[in-house]
Amino acid sequence: MSPHSTPSPHPSPGPRASGGPDSSRPADHMEQTVRRHGPDAAADAVQKASSRAESAAQHPWFRTAARAGHVASGVLHVVIGAIAWSLAFGSAPEDADQGGAIQLLASHPLGMVLVWICAAGCALLGLWHLSEAIWDRQSAADGVKDLGKAALYVAIGVLFTVAAFGGGQDSGRSTSSLSAALMGHLAGAVLLVVAGIAVIGIGCFHVYKGLTQRFMDDLRASSSREVSRAIRVAGTIGYPAKGVVLVLVGLLFVVATVQQDPEEATGMDGALKALQDQPMGPVLLALVGAGLMVFGVYSVMRSRYEADDA
Repeated sequence: MSPHSTPSPHPSPGPRASGGPDSSRPADHMEQTVRRHGPDAAADAVQKASSRAESAAQHPWFRTAARAGHVASGVLHVVIGAIAWSLAFGSAPEDADQGGAIQLLASHPLGMVLVWICAAGCALLGLWHLSEAIWDRQSAADGVKDLGKAALYVAIGVLFTVAAFGGGQDSGRSTSSLSAALMGHLAGAVLLVVAGIAVIGIGCFHVYKGLTQRFMDDLRASSSREVSRAIRVAGTIGYPAKGVVLVLVGLLFVVATVQQDPEEATGMDGALKALQDQPMGPVLLALVGAGLMVFGVYSVMRSRYEADDA
C-alpha cells in the first residue's frame, strides 16, 4: 500500500517483559516505586495485577474489537460532513458537531443499535490507547499522545452512551459555558489560548499528514491495489479537510478569549458556521463537508488496515 508500510504480524497475546531499572514504561515505574517504598507483598501484587491487565490488553481479540472505535469515528465524520453539506445549502437544523451528529443517529430506530456499537467501540479504543500509554516502551511525547487519544475516544464514547440512554447534549453550548467559566480567571484564559494554539497546531499537522500521505505509515498493506488506491485518495482528501476545521476551532478559541466573548468558542459547530459566513462560504463549507465525509470513509477503512503498532 505504501513504501513506508509492511504487513505487520498480530501482537503477541502475552505481556511484554518487565523493564529493568531504566525502563521507560509507566507501569514499571509504578512497580519500582512501590517496591522501593512499600512492602514486598504490595509490590508483588502490583506486578501480578499489571501483568494480567497487560496480557488482556495485548490480546489480539481486544485489539480487533478496539478498532471498532475507528468505525465510530468514521460514522461521526460522515454524519457531521453531511450536516455541514446541508448547512451550506441552508437546510440543516442540527448542530454541526459530534453532539448533533449523535443525536441525528439516535433519532432513527436502527440508529440506536449503531449508537450502542459506537459507544462500545470508542470505549475499547480509548482503553487500548490507555494501555499503550501505560505498558508500551515509548518516549514521553508518545505517551502524552496516547493519553490524549484515550481521553478523546472515551469522551466521544460518553457522548454516544448518553445518547443511547435517551439523553441530549448541545456540545457548542457546553463548550461556550466552559469557556465562559475559564475566561473569568487569568489562568483559565491563558489555558484557553494555549489550547487554541495546540488545536491549530494539530489541524496544521492533519493538513501536512494528508498532503504528504504520512497517514500511510499507520496502515498495513492491502493485497488489493484498488483498496490501496481508495485509502490513499480518501486520506489525502480527508485529512486536510479535518485539519481546516481544527484550525478554525483553534482560532475561534483564541479570538474568543482575546475578545472575552465565550459565545464565539463553540467548537466544531461554531467553526463550520463561521466558515459559512465568509465570502464564498457556502461553497467552502460544502467542500469541507464533503472532505469530512471522505475522512469518515478513510476512518472506517483504517479500522481494517491499521498497523498493529500504529
